[in-house]
Amino acid sequence: MRSKQRTPRRNEKQKLFVSLRKTVRKWSGKRKKPTMPATEERPTLRLVTYMCPSHPVEMFETIMAYLEEEVKVKAVLQYESRHPGPLPDREDPFEHDLIDLAFMSPAEYLKLHDNNNQHAELLPVAAVFKHSKNTTESADYYSDIIVHTDTRSYVNALEDLRGCQWAYNHENSLSGYITVLKALKDIGEGSQFFGNTLKAGSHLACIKMVQQKQAEAAAVDANVLAYNQKKLPDYGKDISVLTSLGPLPPYPIVISKKVSGELKSKIVEALLKATKTRLWGKRLEAFGIVGFQANHPDKYFSIRETYEVLKNKRLNNIYY
Repeated sequence: MRSKQRTPRRNEKQKLFVSLRKTVRKWSGKRKKPTMPATEERPTLRLVTYMCPSHPVEMFETIMAYLEEEVKVKAVLQYESRHPGPLPDREDPFEHDLIDLAFMSPAEYLKLHDNNNQHAELLPVAAVFKHSKNTTESADYYSDIIVHTDTRSYVNALEDLRGCQWAYNHENSLSGYITVLKALKDIGEGSQFFGNTLKAGSHLACIKMVQQKQAEAAAVDANVLAYNQKKLPDYGKDISVLTSLGPLPPYPIVISKKVSGELKSKIVEALLKATKTRLWGKRLEAFGIVGFQANHPDKYFSIRETYEVLKNKRLNNIYY
């Protein structure tokens, strides 16, 4: 008998498949892997504000968002509410490269300057706020002396507040404390002028104490009052501005010397034109900001003299 030979069909199919695959490759050419478009690496900008809670954190978030879009950075914001500048019992955040940009009070910037801090400097630009006395749209700000509207029938000037119950935010505050001491000195009065003084802890707390008649009067940052008055019960109609003290030097923006000169220039240029666009102008105006102006360390030297003259002066304290 003849033996039947088995056809190796599987091997033939494999050879055919390999041949077909080679032909397809020949036609299509070598296939390249898709490549992702190159993206520009954005530098990180670390911001901190020491101006909360009296100033709304949303204001600084808006500035952060604007810088992120305009300067092309990855921005982050933190806020410290316990002190109007770097905490005195902590390491210097500029020296230890913890922050890049800081919003702080004029007195705290002056302290950094006078201590010859080698790690931070004033950013030469500051915000301009709307105020009835700021007719030239400078970056200076004002302190408003407020009373309850019920007292306006017999209180018409600072002198009429003799013996009243006075609220203030804290002893180092330029607008809430030091400026008041200077105003009293200018009219020949001393620290015993008021009856009782109540330490409220913030401008917002002072405003509420006057509104609720827990204090008869207070001096508060005019920009804090302007923003928060519409959020008070009955839109703060029972708060009346007796007079305004100032002008006071601008809110300083302090930047780390570790930030490159190129990035500093971009930040300054961006802020100077921030309110010139309809979108960002409207967003910033919600917080009373109507522009940005050039700023210089010389602006703060006048308050050094004021602090020096009044350094041993204190109002009578009753802690609230």
